[in-house]
Amino acid sequence: MKKKKNPNSWRNEKKDIFAILGDNKRLLMPAMLIVAVGLTVVIALSANHRAVEMAQTPSDADVAATYEIPDVALEENAYPDVNALIETYYTAMANGDSDTLARIYVGLEETEVLKAVATAEYIEDYEHIVVYTKPGPVAGSYIAYVYNEVKFYDYSKPVPGLETLYICTNDEGLYINGDIADENELEYIKTISVQEDVIDLNNRVASSYNEMVNADEELAEFLTKMRTGLQVSVGEALASSEASSEASSEEDEVAAEATTEEQKETVTVHTIRATDVVNIRSSDSETADVLDKTTKGQEFKQLEALANGWSKIEYKGGVAYVKTEYFEVIDEQVVEAGTDSADDKDDKTATDETGADNKATKDTSAKTGKMQVNDSVRLRKEQSTDSDVLAMVYSGSTVNVIEQYSNGWAKVEYNGSTGYIKSEFLGD
Repeated sequence: MKKKKNPNSWRNEKKDIFAILGDNKRLLMPAMLIVAVGLTVVIALSANHRAVEMAQTPSDADVAATYEIPDVALEENAYPDVNALIETYYTAMANGDSDTLARIYVGLEETEVLKAVATAEYIEDYEHIVVYTKPGPVAGSYIAYVYNEVKFYDYSKPVPGLETLYICTNDEGLYINGDIADENELEYIKTISVQEDVIDLNNRVASSYNEMVNADEELAEFLTKMRTGLQVSVGEALASSEASSEASSEEDEVAAEATTEEQKETVTVHTIRATDVVNIRSSDSETADVLDKTTKGQEFKQLEALANGWSKIEYKGGVAYVKTEYFEVIDEQVVEAGTDSADDKDDKTATDETGADNKATKDTSAKTGKMQVNDSVRLRKEQSTDSDVLAMVYSGSTVNVIEQYSNGWAKVEYNGSTGYIKSEFLGD
């Protein structure tokens, strides 16, 4: 698949786009990471990263039937029309072609396109695409597990990746569905995705990617630089939008936040158990700092199973990362978003009815001093998302960490202001 210049490509309009894109971290974070196993651009399936829309008025039409889970093996390149859609999708991703993405991908948010466009600057082509499919929950739908190899401009070897896409049919033909409101469809996709042959496929690709990164320092360094570059690009867009939106009313901000909260009513977390002694790291990279080691049989709350073979877990009041292949799932629990077990990405903490923080204690084992922020986040006056915003701290900025607390908040100094951010946004 050869890349072609597209006159409508967002790549050719990147500077203008950065000037007008909205700063909405709550939309950006649920999309993170959109880098798949080989750090390919993954616009993540709604089944994994978007909350079920539960606020609809109940009626007979709204009550979806539970879908039967078929015991069907993965099919390889079995449907030419599906393959054609996937080919169009990856061509658009490599070119940063927003018009085509908007046409074939329903539910794709502007912030997700922003990251896709930024990543396209590093990607020369997608090669050796293989489409594995299983039947979808509704007629004319498919669950596609797409293997690909990414050819980067600044690295000589193709890097393997795997992406999950939900493909549906409408009057115009096939399209990628990222806007799923039916919780039974979501559960169907989750169940299909943990069938043995799908897990085997994911493990093979993850192992191939990990072996490649571990064996090649040049690749590890390149991926680190690319991740930093993406943060800077997105941070610039967010900063530009922040400056232009300062005059907007408080009422508009409250309404936007309320809408986001409605979309995040529940999340599913898993309890996983270590099958071996493995490192617990500060991020999803073999080069990240080692925080601790597991013991065999030790259990953790899995906040997210990343497509690159890592799991995000609860660890000492914050988050950490472990290799998924060394763990087994032993329990599943649906919890309210914003509780201690949820992957709380919009800097929320539990408060009592008066808005006061639940008895947070100082975490004496946590790091203090100069640290970098790994994503754009609001600096709050108190340990609550209802608290006043003192400043916007952008990705890559350095803050002085005074204290970290057991409830996941950290007291920091930034540009002469002292306030609070969630500890999960702090890096080395």
